[in-house]
Amino acid sequence: MEYLQLGISVIIPVFFVLLIGQILKIIGFVDETFISKGNNIIFYIALPCSLFFNIRDSKTHGIDVKYIAYIMLGTVFVFAITWFFARFFIEDKNKLSAFVHCSYRSNFLYIGLPILNYIYPNIDMDPVIIVFVFGISMFNLLAIILLSYYSGDEFNLKIFLLKIIKNPMIIVTILALIAKKSSFSFYQGIEDGMHILGFLATPFSLLMVGASLEISKHNKDFGLSFGSAFIKVVLAALVLVPIAYFLGFDKAQITVAYVFFATPCAVNCFIMGKNMGSDSILTSKIITVSYLMSIFTYAIGIALLKYFEIIAI
Repeated sequence: MEYLQLGISVIIPVFFVLLIGQILKIIGFVDETFISKGNNIIFYIALPCSLFFNIRDSKTHGIDVKYIAYIMLGTVFVFAITWFFARFFIEDKNKLSAFVHCSYRSNFLYIGLPILNYIYPNIDMDPVIIVFVFGISMFNLLAIILLSYYSGDEFNLKIFLLKIIKNPMIIVTILALIAKKSSFSFYQGIEDGMHILGFLATPFSLLMVGASLEISKHNKDFGLSFGSAFIKVVLAALVLVPIAYFLGFDKAQITVAYVFFATPCAVNCFIMGKNMGSDSILTSKIITVSYLMSIFTYAIGIALLKYFEIIAI
């Protein structure tokens, strides 16, 4: 019970800010235009500033090829198994693509990092870098394959590679590693200003995610919404995190793996799915259910990590 209370105490601040974001939307303080522009500020300015200093000033020990393989193959496993079995009970191809897309793709950027900062301060950045470069790239690759398949479009390798090259998280990761290697630093005033922008990343991103959630009173497709969300925040971590433990990964790697696989599905699933013909209504329901479900699953997951002495909070 002590560990469960600890888990609850860790996730309450995060979901409190999400709730404030939803309230701001309900009372009209923010609208879709504000949310869209706010997300751009987070994605292109605040998060890159935060990530740059986290990587440049951290202790890194090199790239673990086994961990790269684990993250990528684990993502493909969840994607492939879900797609294989979902085909037998979802006839509508637009609902099927939404179900599969939300089942494997987590919001590691906006939700995972804040959770990670709460449960493992000053974490070794090596596994985080691997998730940014390889895990999120795999998310995008699988999404393009899945959504292109059901929309009738051909997979375009050039477009996919351009998305990777232009991704600010990957760009800033590479720049931060170069700065770390060369001991590069900005003029102190500029660094202080970038730190201020970086501090904006966590609270602002949580507010925008909260405001982006669509709370629907309609129960249609609740079974599909619950099933996809359950795979995302429960089953994936339940299967893959013990594998990380038995593969001999260290505590930081196991913790990052848990957050990567157990975090609710990305709000970006809605944007990308809608643009490529997936069922946007079902997608929004799955996203919302996954966040509501994760209030409980995070508390239990963090309690288990503490019980097995993987985290020290």
